[in-house]
Amino acid sequence: MEQIYKYRSFSASIASGYKLFRSNIRTILAKSWIEALAMGITFGLLLVGCYKASALGICLAAVAFVVALVFWIERLFVLIDGGTLKDKLWRAAVTTVVGVLFLALPLIGVPLINVMMEIMLEEHPKPLKALATGFKHWGYLFLMLLMSGMIMAILIAVICIPLNISIYGLIVDHIGTVAGDPSGLPSTFPIILFFVGTLTMFVMVFVQIWQTYAIAYSHGAILTRDNRK
Repeated sequence: MEQIYKYRSFSASIASGYKLFRSNIRTILAKSWIEALAMGITFGLLLVGCYKASALGICLAAVAFVVALVFWIERLFVLIDGGTLKDKLWRAAVTTVVGVLFLALPLIGVPLINVMMEIMLEEHPKPLKALATGFKHWGYLFLMLLMSGMIMAILIAVICIPLNISIYGLIVDHIGTVAGDPSGLPSTFPIILFFVGTLTMFVMVFVQIWQTYAIAYSHGAILTRDNRK
């Protein structure tokens, strides 16, 4: 990633993330489609497991999805800074755990975004220092996440239209069967649900890349500002 360590406003970081994604989209697709497809397939299997109400199927698919996510993060950051696969893999695993904490602590956990970038981008990561820096620049990170998140919400709403229709049909059918009506879903519905879920997730992870790049630029901007001071 060129000129990551340059101070930018949060809006400039978002714009730079999109510009980097747009200018390298062919390379990204060519070098990461396998990992993206793995995420799509495991997500499709997770949906089928939920449809079948299979606890074992849900657990296995969820574990497979997390593993696919780790490999996706690893691949994405190898493309960003050219690190080795072995080095990025363990970093991606740690980052996934931190990401779960971030989701569990919506506002308080905003600085964890900086910790994740520290782990993935810095040669000798210092997570605790990155956490302190994240709290120091909480407002900057929050505004960047808020603006990029609003854009992503709109994009996801469009991308997920087929999936939402499928899930809505499943919910309505379930309500009907509980009331005593026969199921109106075709026997091929699990297959349809699988392919819709796979395609949706495959597209979604690629669309989200620009936001990841924006977060990386924000991390570089924060470090640059602190070093100048």
